Order: sequence, then C-alpha cells, then structure tokens
Amino acid sequence: MRRILGVLAGLLLLAACGQKLPAEHVPSQPVVSEGENRSPDGCFLVRMADAGLAGSVQITSAESGEVLWEGEGVDVRSLLWSPEGDFVALARSGQTRCGITVLETENWTSWDFAFPDGSPISEDLFFPENAPWGWWEWENALVFTLTGDGREDLHYLCAFSAARGVIEGTVWREYWETLPGLYDFDRDGRPERLELIRMYEGGGKYSTGGYGLRLWSEAGELLWSETAHESHTGWRSFFACRVEGEDYLLCYEPVMYQGFANYQYRLFSLDEHGGLCAKQERNTDFDINFGSPMHESFDPAAIASFLEEVRGLLADSDLLLTTEGGTFRSGGPGAAFQDDLNIWTEDPLYDAEKSLEKNIHSLGAYWQEMQGSG
Repeated sequence: MRRILGVLAGLLLLAACGQKLPAEHVPSQPVVSEGENRSPDGCFLVRMADAGLAGSVQITSAESGEVLWEGEGVDVRSLLWSPEGDFVALARSGQTRCGITVLETENWTSWDFAFPDGSPISEDLFFPENAPWGWWEWENALVFTLTGDGREDLHYLCAFSAARGVIEGTVWREYWETLPGLYDFDRDGRPERLELIRMYEGGGKYSTGGYGLRLWSEAGELLWSETAHESHTGWRSFFACRVEGEDYLLCYEPVMYQGFANYQYRLFSLDEHGGLCAKQERNTDFDINFGSPMHESFDPAAIASFLEEVRGLLADSDLLLTTEGGTFRSGGPGAAFQDDLNIWTEDPLYDAEKSLEKNIHSLGAYWQEMQGSG
C-alpha cells in the first residue's frame, strides 16, 4: 500500500509445507474466494478446473484464455493479488497441510512458504478462521498470520522481488502492539486503531529488521502504514498532532549527511479510503561545510523559522515512533523530541538566554571562522 524502505525491498521466503489441521478449520471444498479471480489490471483470470480431488487452479490470460500457470487445486482457500498485479499469493488450507504459494506474473516462477530456518509449518498452526489470513501492504510486501489453539498468533511480513527471471525474498517476524490514544485522522467521527510493529529478520527477536505503524479503521480496513529503521537511511519520526482541535499525522525527517542537511515535514490527515490530505508541509536545506568549495547555503533566519514551526506542531503531540539517531523510541509527548535541535543545543557555545536564530547565527559564524572560510 505504501513504499517499503530499501532494507525491506526485494526478497521472498517460501518452501513446501505439509500439516494436519483441526477439522473445524478445514474448508469443505476447494474454493477461490469471490472477488479475487481477476488481477487488479484485468490482465489475468483465476479459475478452478476439473473440480474434485484431482482438480487444479489455473491462471489464464484474460484476453486469450491461454493458461499461464497451473497448480494443484485441492484445498485452495483464496488468492490475493498485489495492488498492481505483479505478484499473487495463493493460500491452501486442508486436512494435511496449510501453505502459501507466491507467484510473480512476468515469468510465472513460484516459491512456497517455509519458516526462516527451512522448517515446515507445524501441524498445530493454521490460518485465522474469522479474520483475513493476509494482505498485501505494498506491491511487494505480503503480511499474513498463522494461529493455533492455546498459543499466540504468529505474524510475518514477506518481501518479494523478481530478479533474473525468478522471485527472491526474505521474511520478518512481526510483533504487533496497539498504541494508546484515541485519534480520528480520517474525520469520520470514530477513532482508529493504531498499531506499532516491530519486525525481526529471521523470525526471532535478535536482528531487528525495522519498525512500522499501521492505522486501522473501526471496520478493520487498513487505512495507512509506514516504516522506519535504525540504519541512517531509514531514520524517520512520526507524531500524532492536534491542530485547531483536529487530529493530524506528522512525518518529520531532519536528515543530515556529511554536513549537508535537508529538514522536511508533512502534516496530514486521511480521507475515508486512507488517502493523504495535506494540511501543510515545509522543508529547509543548509550545510555547515564552510571550509569546503562544496558549501552552498546557511541562512540562520530560515533555519530557525523552520525549527520553530516544527516545535509549534510538536507542542501538542504524541510521539508514535522515531528511529532518529539510530535509536528506537515510542510514546511520550512530542514536545520532548529534541533530536532536530541537538546540533545547536549540544554545542558548548549555545546560550539558552538568546533566541534560536541568534544562536544559529553565532554558531555558524564560529564554525565558519574555525574552518577558515571567509
């Protein structure tokens, strides 16, 4: 649904699985869920052929009827197309197995799901009975759930790419946490549910793959999602802000690489379908490489104006998620977020009695002098 950052882009998990499910979780006959038979772009159709134990599921060209891919049809539960139709996930649920096959629709190569250690899904796991088994969060990212009697649900994110004529991928174990706070970002008069996601590569709580936020409507529709990471390219911060009595989401990215800075923010609400409705946005660029021929601009008034505008938005806000500085944090007042000010306030020459603009001007002049640039 939204972009997936570079750390997550491109990979797939899958290998064969076989298991026995409790009888109450077994569908009575092979079925492809209604409404999923045609790809989003209308190019492909799904059909069941030769119903019965020897049946098959086929994906055909909608225009010519040519069979492009065919697989065993027994125990097929549903197919989920990615938003643009580059991938399709097929879920199976039967008496002896539960599994997921993912196809890429350019060359029709496929993989079957297995856990990161290569083991099959155990016999006591199955797809949720009264909830969606999965969804495509982005074009190349599938999220799904396995459940079992008397145990916690298992959530996974699989990211896919089609490279060199085959699909490749990896998997992250996800841990979901509902955040406190009642927000109405889509203006429908009903509060949404906001989830914090922790993603661990390889399935265990040892190697963090990243973090995410998901916003769900009261009816259970995924309205909005975003990700952040502890690696520098993935530093991002999200806040729930109250402006003029209304709830807004704030995405703030104060980025600096080797002395070159681009600070930007987006303040927005959502429409009923999760579309972004911009309230305001702004950015400022500067650099502190005064002694370099690559030095471009340093405007204390513009920098201070931008930072003070952000501080005004954060004054009445909640921190939802930040990985700024490579450190994950969530919760607490947004006003306590100071990462964007540290370059100034942590300098020994910073004078709290002076305005921010005067401090930025004084520090800039000092750095310029120290770097030997006139």
